[in-house]
Amino acid sequence: MASHGISRSEYAAQSRDEHLRARELKKITEYNELNDRVQEQRSANDRTPDALHLTSQLLKLNPEFYTVWNYRRQILQRTLFAPAPAPAAGDPDAVAAHTTTLTQHLKDELQFLLPLLATHPKCYWLWNHRLWTLHQSTQLLTPPLSADFWHSELALVGMMLRRDPRNFHGWMYRRLVITHITHSLVESEFAYTTKLLQGAGGMSNYSAWHNRSTLIPRLLEERAAGPQERLDFLEDELALVHRNVATNPHDSALWFYHRWLVVSNAEGAQDCVAPGMGSRVKVMMVRDEVEGLKELVEGGVEGRGILKALVGYVGLLQRLRRGVQGGDDGEEEDEEDEEDEEVDEEREREEVRGWLERLVVIDPMRAGRYRDLGRVELGVGV
Repeated sequence: MASHGISRSEYAAQSRDEHLRARELKKITEYNELNDRVQEQRSANDRTPDALHLTSQLLKLNPEFYTVWNYRRQILQRTLFAPAPAPAAGDPDAVAAHTTTLTQHLKDELQFLLPLLATHPKCYWLWNHRLWTLHQSTQLLTPPLSADFWHSELALVGMMLRRDPRNFHGWMYRRLVITHITHSLVESEFAYTTKLLQGAGGMSNYSAWHNRSTLIPRLLEERAAGPQERLDFLEDELALVHRNVATNPHDSALWFYHRWLVVSNAEGAQDCVAPGMGSRVKVMMVRDEVEGLKELVEGGVEGRGILKALVGYVGLLQRLRRGVQGGDDGEEEDEEDEEDEEVDEEREREEVRGWLERLVVIDPMRAGRYRDLGRVELGVGV
């Protein structure tokens, strides 16, 4: 049955839409009124608990409002996070009571942030404010009490990363927290990345691979690893990537880490696995990686990651060879006891040209980029 040309279902939908619009308008009006009140108090330099309460209400509605976070910190420093008053400083009981109260206020502030982080885990301002609160514990509490805050935070961020292992905000925050814990956590953090990478979908976790790359130089330094130990460690890490590349050649996170392992060590970067690697060993390492990747391609495993790696590594290999042949590698002559193999660089260039042509077919949107890559790496045109 219709009324004035409008069906009953159309009328119900229209009424529902009007009701939703009215609710949204009410929310917008209430938000604007609350914002106006906060801005008025901020302009009036109001640093009272009432003003703090209003910032709580506003930030729950809009946690991205960074100027309100700044205002909230100013209020906290004047009220809940204020140092003990001077007359009480010499009274042990008063100091203890103030410390207890202050500790609870710090915990309450961290607790206030938890539900906001649960719903907005990638909001920079929430992480920034949480870190600021922890710094307040360092400044206002004794070292043992402050250490408890930092250690508890590590457990919290671990829980959040279990919910979203790829949250790079959480990984960045975790690294910052670790720097404020006095004893080294490098070994346990390295084990933590291994655990996450071995989980379901873990090999695609850019942040875990990046964290691993930052930990390894420190890990080997703390272990006082010698040259051979470092080479063995590098071999193990390359094997880890090889096992996964064969089954998932399209995973760009794996190629990111593989490139760091190969290029940083071949170019002697400051923070690499084996900084003392000889020039001829570098040539052998890169050559072995090229041969391994070629075997995958010849076996039918193909993808942008493998082909791009082959183009880049062949160019790197040729530069390393020229360095050895030019005698600027700084190595002793007795390292040349093994016979240099004959290398057909023109044939290598032809192979690179074929890989580049294949890349253009697979990924035509980046054809110009691949042509530039060939020219830059080996002077090869497509």
